[in-house]
Amino acid sequence: MRKLWLVVKHDYLKNVRQKGFLIALFSLPLFIGLSFGLGYFMRSQNVSSNSIGYIDDSGEFEHPLSLSSVSDRERVEIIQFSNVAEAEELLKNGSLQAYFVIPEGYPQNKNIELNYFEELSENAERDFYDFLQLNLISDFPHEIQKRVSVGTNNIIRTPDGLREFPDNNPSVNMFLPLFMGLGFIMLLLISSGYLMSGFLEEKSNRTIELIFTSLSPTQLVGGKLVTMVAIGLTMLATWVIVGIIAFIVGANFLELEWMKDISINWRDVFTLLAVALPSYIFAAALMLGIGLLIGNNQEAESIGPLFFMVAFIPLWFMVPITREINGPVAVVLSIVPISSILTVGLRSIFIEIPMWQMILSVTIQLLLVIGALWLAISTFRIGMLRTGSRIRWKELFPRGMGRDNEERS
Repeated sequence: MRKLWLVVKHDYLKNVRQKGFLIALFSLPLFIGLSFGLGYFMRSQNVSSNSIGYIDDSGEFEHPLSLSSVSDRERVEIIQFSNVAEAEELLKNGSLQAYFVIPEGYPQNKNIELNYFEELSENAERDFYDFLQLNLISDFPHEIQKRVSVGTNNIIRTPDGLREFPDNNPSVNMFLPLFMGLGFIMLLLISSGYLMSGFLEEKSNRTIELIFTSLSPTQLVGGKLVTMVAIGLTMLATWVIVGIIAFIVGANFLELEWMKDISINWRDVFTLLAVALPSYIFAAALMLGIGLLIGNNQEAESIGPLFFMVAFIPLWFMVPITREINGPVAVVLSIVPISSILTVGLRSIFIEIPMWQMILSVTIQLLLVIGALWLAISTFRIGMLRTGSRIRWKELFPRGMGRDNEERS
């Protein structure tokens, strides 16, 4: 056991000190941060706090109600002008975004005129039409006015009553399992290449021969696999910390509503982790075994896209999965290794995954982990002194090896 941990320590420190690891470690958070930052910047360009004005030719707004009387949300200031000249003067000097002219006969005549030099911001236009709506019901009780100012908020509930989907304000809580599933897939794709390429490099430059004199194949392969998992968990922990910092900044400094009041459904989180961790270990062991079986570094690196395709199989079956969330397609893909990560993340949006499905999925994947480890250890034991040559599948099985030896003799 001591030798195994020495392998883990050596390979872990060797990999995390590489520049490529640091690039991979921060590439995903940086990409997501830039994407959200660009989206926030583009959104901020459509928001302005400058005042807007209106001229009332209808006579319906002599004593207008203010939006602040029914809404706590920050609104643009809406100024009433008695004539066009006053509004034009403020518009020209930049103190006003735009001004509206409400025609005679309003609300029957809805031909409202809008005057501006630069396009009106989305929030200003929305606030003005909220202002019109509020004053059209000025004779109604205050509670009704307040309710109308809030607008509609349709909530869709699943049949079991455990999931809610507000149509106008989706929350991070709803999609957290799916985001975690995508994170695990990216983790697999980014981290898996490190150790496999390093292992093949050691084999090609004959370093592995020296290592093998003091380590058994089980200790060596086990150490490499534990290192791969440790590297993956390091990346995962870093991404979680960066994500927490991002949410703190977004909620407290950028005032992003969807980053506030986050309540985590820990059952969904643990369900996904229970499925994702065995899948990750299975994929890592399988990639290590297949990479050794191929015996060529360049060809071994091409394995990654195949796992990527398997991981995203649920996207091909998105329609049948969402149409029948407990149907056979959804259940099977929740049990199949690697593809189960995204499937469980997707299904967790709508339902709580039944416990028996989770137990079955984890059991099957753990058995496959044992099989993948056997493949890696057997492949390494047979081909430890081979360089540049492939191992045939039948060499992994005693019968195949026996027949092959008879043919040679």
